[in-house]
Order: sequence, then C-alpha cells, then structure tokens
Amino acid sequence: MTEEQWYTNRDLFGMVQELHKEMAALKTELAETTTLIRDYNGLRQKINDCEKALFETHGKAAGGKEIYGYIVGGIGLIIALISFVAK
Repeated sequence: MTEEQWYTNRDLFGMVQELHKEMAALKTELAETTTLIRDYNGLRQKINDCEKALFETHGKAAGGKEIYGYIVGGIGLIIALISFVAK
C-alpha cells in the first residue's frame, strides 16, 4: 500500500506562511486592544475621581445649607425664650 499525501510540500509551506501572516495580524490587533483597555481603565479612574470630587463638593454645599438652617432655628429659639422670659 502506498500512502498518498494529502498536501504537497508547497501547499503546506503556503499554509504555514498564511498562518504566520494571520498570527502577525492577530498580534497587532491584540496590542491595539491592550492599548484601548489601558486607556479605558485610565479614563474610568479619571471619571471616578471627578465623581468623588463632585459628590464631596455637593456634600459640602448641602452641609453648609444645613448649618445655616440650624443657626437660623437656634436664633429663633433664643428669641422665643427671651420673649417668654420677658413676659
């Protein structure tokens, strides 16, 4: 029995060369994807930092308004006590 070759050496060489080209293209795409992911992670961190700063600023503004309300309420209470004692 003779074994028949499925592919000639030339065909196999061509297939290997094509595979090499495809792997090089895949390597390039993988490098681009890695760069995009790194950039996205950096952008995500910047957004998180901005949100944190925004919430802190908003909290300080809201806290200042609450303090103002307590001061006004306290002054009203003191005036009420003074007018109650004066009667």
